[in-house]
Amino acid sequence: MLVHVLPLTFVLPLAAVLDLSSALALGFHTRRHADARELLALVPFTLAGLTLGVTLLVRLPHDATVLALGLFVCVYALHVMVRRGPAPRLSRGWAAPAGIAGGVVGALFGIGGPPYVMYITSRISEPGAQRATIAQMVILNVGLRVVAFALAGLLASGALWIGVALLLPVAWAGVWAGNRAHLHVAARTTARLIGAVLFLTGATLIVRTL
Repeated sequence: MLVHVLPLTFVLPLAAVLDLSSALALGFHTRRHADARELLALVPFTLAGLTLGVTLLVRLPHDATVLALGLFVCVYALHVMVRRGPAPRLSRGWAAPAGIAGGVVGALFGIGGPPYVMYITSRISEPGAQRATIAQMVILNVGLRVVAFALAGLLASGALWIGVALLLPVAWAGVWAGNRAHLHVAARTTARLIGAVLFLTGATLIVRTL
């Protein structure tokens, strides 16, 4: 939504810093339940994907990047809304495409979670371990993304850190509200609501570039 009023190269570093603080808050209490082997399998490929994604972010034309973001968000929103049943079991070899895809879309679109979620849920059957492993992978992905943005010079803006200071309390309030909703609202209902909002946001980004 911020991309409607701010440059993508400003919004993505801003979102990464906010996401890192939220992910650390969520992942701290569940870190002992995470599957370290799956995390280690994903990290090297995530680094490769992040490098490619940041390179594309700073070199692609603005409208092309925003159009790609809108298309990606719409496709992901449809996946969230129509997904049913457990994920099929995948081999560990799928860590390579999942890690690279997560790195690229995380750096380029700020949404690195879907490839990791699809891979981890297909590898780990216990819900608590699933959630803990996903949380730790999000921390790793966003943390590496912040480092990559810093190396690319995208964190040097004073305005960005003012934005972080203003939005951090809002992000933390969202984490609190989301955690409460997770306990009281059915997962499918939440997924459909999030998917609908994402699809509307993605569609408006596509219209903007046409």
